[in-house]
Amino acid sequence: ANGCTAATATVYNVTVNALPVPTLAGPNPRCEGSTGNVYTTQAGMSNYVWTVSANGTITAGGTSTSNTVTVTWNTAGAGIVSVSYTNANGCTAATPTVFNVTVNPTPVASITANYCSDPGYIRLTAHPDPPGYTYLWSNGAVTPSILIDIVGNYSVTVTNAFGCSS
Repeated sequence: ANGCTAATATVYNVTVNALPVPTLAGPNPRCEGSTGNVYTTQAGMSNYVWTVSANGTITAGGTSTSNTVTVTWNTAGAGIVSVSYTNANGCTAATPTVFNVTVNPTPVASITANYCSDPGYIRLTAHPDPPGYTYLWSNGAVTPSILIDIVGNYSVTVTNAFGCSS
């Protein structure tokens, strides 16, 4: 106001911190109905915000203080897990990091019984029976159908090409 200029300029140093970019790691692909799927991001942050698509359910973690979330994948289809957080500098990620999860269908197995022309034998056939499926019967057989002559209880596990089992 007096027309005088300062002898030296005043300097104020400002640190501009980069926004965090969360990373996510976890199992992928998964089978429909799989439980205990843990997804992890960096530890030591705050205000975690977790989101899981409609075909998944958070069963543990996933809180504002947790760097992990545990998910049950209820139905087949495209799934997502996303996270955002605030780092130690008080900076929040510009957008949540999205982790895509392929949730493959689980086969529904059934057994049909056909009486054979040979007296005393029954043929048990597992369904479904498309190419690429594998079978494991309770008696150790690995074929789509078995011929039995012993009365008892039999079960079969059918595994599809994705590795998902009934």
